[in-house]
Parts: sequence; C-alpha cells; structure tokens
Amino acid sequence: MHQALQYLTSRSYPFLDPDSLEERRVRDTLFRFGENEFLLHMSAVNDDDRVVWLDARSALAWLNAPPEEFGLEWT
Repeated sequence: MHQALQYLTSRSYPFLDPDSLEERRVRDTLFRFGENEFLLHMSAVNDDDRVVWLDARSALAWLNAPPEEFGLEWT
C-alpha cells in the first residue's frame, strides 16, 4: 500500500550559524508518513536542506520544544 506524506506543521525562526556567526532565518516542516514515521525537513537560506526521519516520540518532543530549543537539530 502506498503512503503519502501528510503535512502537520512548520515553524520559522532565527538561527545563529556556528561557522560564520551570522544570523539566518530557517524553516522546519514536519510531515507524517505512516503510523510511526515522521519526516522533519529543515531549510535555511543559502544552506543545504536537511531531512531527518523521526519516530512518534521524537516528533512529539519536537512539537513541544520551547523556543529556546528551536534549531538544535542543526548542530
């Protein structure tokens, strides 16, 4: 059976690039894929996109993270 990605939510926030120490704007988007699989797509201007597969527990932790923890997946 073919499963499609289901958009759940996204957030945009400033992020300090550790190499250049410049502030960038990034966007994280969370998709659901099946029962216990989630895809986190992270994108920043002038940077490569990243994709991280998460289980339900990790996706829930990402959804409930306080703003001071946004961007920890980039490090």
